[in-house]
Amino acid sequence: MVTIYDIAKKAGFSPTTVSKALNDYPDISAATKMKIRAIARELGYTPNSSARALATSKSWLIGILYNEDQGLGIRHPHFSEIIEKFKERVEEAGYELIFIGKRIGERHNSIYEHCLYRGVDAVFIANAPGVDGLEDLINSRIPCIASEPVSDQVTCVLSDNVEGSKRAVDYLYSMGHKRVAHIAGPTNAAASQERILGYKMSVKAHDTDYGDGIIEVASQYNFKSGYEAMQRLLDMPQPPTGIFCASDLLACGAIAAARERGVYIPEDISIIGFDDIEVAAYVVPSLTTVRQNRAEIGLTCAELLLKMLDGSNVDPESIRIPTRLIIRNSCRRYAG
Repeated sequence: MVTIYDIAKKAGFSPTTVSKALNDYPDISAATKMKIRAIARELGYTPNSSARALATSKSWLIGILYNEDQGLGIRHPHFSEIIEKFKERVEEAGYELIFIGKRIGERHNSIYEHCLYRGVDAVFIANAPGVDGLEDLINSRIPCIASEPVSDQVTCVLSDNVEGSKRAVDYLYSMGHKRVAHIAGPTNAAASQERILGYKMSVKAHDTDYGDGIIEVASQYNFKSGYEAMQRLLDMPQPPTGIFCASDLLACGAIAAARERGVYIPEDISIIGFDDIEVAAYVVPSLTTVRQNRAEIGLTCAELLLKMLDGSNVDPESIRIPTRLIIRNSCRRYAG
């Protein structure tokens, strides 16, 4: 079995330096860490997690908290990429991940008790509306980072939902549309509320005659909910000519519902999504959408949480990652 002494001999460093590098101590330079870790991989070194935990008084486990109830858990393309980037960075620092879902937490009285049971060093709150015990977790000594607003005590890294949504709706108005609707996500999700706000800001700025807008709330962020919401919009006496959807999956469902009713996209109705998941470029017609920088969100969450685990103070705040409007083929100028 390869030991830190074998690594030290080949790397030309002391065993103490090797141990610190492998355990991501802040007093070891990044260059030294990279060299030592490369040699460790070359030699096939496998750390003894139990021994490392005893030596450092840490479990070297980070929990990822998510709730599948809105169709927004780890299977959703948006969160899977955020979690993948987060995972890459924290694993570089020597941590492992465990997933803490709502159903797992039900084995205990709360998510917080489950986190204590598993002995996690920190928690990444990926998606957690309606999770019991979240407040207890936030108020505990366990460091937390989030990719959606959960509390003014927890640093949150997320897309600029308001500005991204407003830009999307502004684009539809710039194409000559007069009746622009919004298929919103579940309103207990912070992102849904922010995207509704961005939509309403654009509607108000364009001095429409339909007040706060035309909003259909989807029950989940998925294809089926988008399909159902679009059916309701098409049943209106005067259907909209432009629709901004709170997610690409909702938009895909809306396109399917329109096609079933003999309504063509974009000839009859223009549609914009939000996320820019992979399928957005391949659906027919290809989807105009708001791109979220998911890699940047995941990496920033990881970097900030690692700072907390190193003992650095990180002030609770919301960090907004800019979005981009990606123009494809699901919108056209309205001449009616």
